[in-house]
Amino acid sequence: MRSRSGTNGFSPAELRKLRALKTPAGVQRFLDSLPYHLADTSWSPRKVLQKKTAHCLEGAIFGAAALRVLGFPPLLWDLEAVNDTDHVLAIFKVRGCWGAVANAIAYARASSPANET
Repeated sequence: MRSRSGTNGFSPAELRKLRALKTPAGVQRFLDSLPYHLADTSWSPRKVLQKKTAHCLEGAIFGAAALRVLGFPPLLWDLEAVNDTDHVLAIFKVRGCWGAVANAIAYARASSPANET
């Protein structure tokens, strides 16, 4: 099998879709356009592109993969909950400030880079 080095395992068509998102804000707009589903799944970013739906974890993993294609390190932050489900964010840094992309039912979606480290 031939290596897909530099493509992160995505096909040329999938890479075009991910690169078309252009910025973290574009990734968030894509996530916002997806219906949220409650299925007990763990879909890959490829499957999210195919099915056009995702829950919190799948949205964060998709966000991290899309950010990686756009040149950001793929970072996830899992906010563990005691009496609720966890919330997972794909985080990124721009000019020294942190931001996040996420998929959620109605709360804790995205954050533009605002917090310096």
